[in-house]
Amino acid sequence: MALQDILAAITAEADKYITDARTEHQRSVTQLREESERNLAKKKQEIAVSKQQKMDQLTTKAQTHANAQKRNAVLSTKKEMLDTVFAKAAQKLSEVSDKDIEPLLRVCIKGIKAKGIIHPSTKHADLLKKICPSEQFRIEKPTHAKGGFLFVSEKEEQDFTFEHLMEHVVRPSHELSISKTLFS
Repeated sequence: MALQDILAAITAEADKYITDARTEHQRSVTQLREESERNLAKKKQEIAVSKQQKMDQLTTKAQTHANAQKRNAVLSTKKEMLDTVFAKAAQKLSEVSDKDIEPLLRVCIKGIKAKGIIHPSTKHADLLKKICPSEQFRIEKPTHAKGGFLFVSEKEEQDFTFEHLMEHVVRPSHELSISKTLFS
């Protein structure tokens, strides 16, 4: 019987060892599963935070782009309005009588020091023939400008057309004040 008792004791100890190993294995598997679930939950939370940050960035970027588009559209419209204002001013200037426009044309002519050719606008051809000194200027073919004239010499060219004067003389010095008046 002693052998039977030894075998029973070995079997009992092996069963206990197997049971302990299964218990330890179950505990290890449970710990791994819990740790995995914690890691998975943490990753999901990180992904959700990252996703929200990216959505916030895209929303901010879209809002910034929309605001820039809106601002550009407003500025473009304002520029078109200013262009219209100065074009109408050039048109109105061309409608001024020869008597009232003569002082302006005289000032323009006095600003020219060289000898050369004047190409008057069709509207002011007769007036310029009358007021230009013939020893300094020769009147030639008229331009299609609304008013004023072009001066051409061998070394230089100067534009005194009303369109040019409005765009390059009057506009730079008055655009800001006119903008404030129009858009305030």
